[in-house]
Amino acid sequence: MNIIAIRIGDKYGPEYEDYLNNKLSKYNIIWIREPYHPHVTLQWNKMWGMQLEQDDPICVMDIDVLLVNDYEKIFDFPIERGQFAAMPGWWRDTKKEGYSINGGFFKYYPKDCKYIYDKFMSDIREWQRHYIDNGVTKGPVNGEQYFVEDSVKEKLDLKLLPNEWFTRWVTDESINYGKDMTKWQIQLTNKYRKLTGNDYIYLGGEFHEDVKFVHFTHRLNKPHLWEDYKKFYRC
Repeated sequence: MNIIAIRIGDKYGPEYEDYLNNKLSKYNIIWIREPYHPHVTLQWNKMWGMQLEQDDPICVMDIDVLLVNDYEKIFDFPIERGQFAAMPGWWRDTKKEGYSINGGFFKYYPKDCKYIYDKFMSDIREWQRHYIDNGVTKGPVNGEQYFVEDSVKEKLDLKLLPNEWFTRWVTDESINYGKDMTKWQIQLTNKYRKLTGNDYIYLGGEFHEDVKFVHFTHRLNKPHLWEDYKKFYRC
């Protein structure tokens, strides 16, 4: 199975590729290192996968992630034609936003999504500004996950992967410019507990056994260091 991952510019170094290539060696990772169109910026290059001429499903993922426990269940999650699977963004106020997904992971059939690609390509600059200009998110280049969710709901069956498989997390003050994130982690853990029934996210040096995909809050986190759990708080 193909997995599309974006690493454009110098924000993330080659260690991110090394980490995911090692973790996902049973799959074929297609690395996008240059924009597929001169006007397409950063994470919006995820749209490239939606025009592929292939019959099998593909995955698209962010690279600032830690994969733990039985993480391959995410990539092997079964979908049928007409379905679009995405990771949930449960840590946000999704009811207030009116959106439920996070752009960190998608799985879909490219031929089902060609209309989404065409819609985006019809006015690249407008769509890249649309959700910022309308106050849904902040700039300079965010909004692709909202565009995808709105577009998927036009024709496809959106399937959210289990909440307990995914979480946000953060490392210590040395990574976050001295900012103490303990309160944030406690609030996040309480919300996770209510949603999933699990007692914790991270405890005693390990993530809960249901957690498979950890999406980090700051670009200074390094994947080749994330498995040194001494860097994490212990909530």
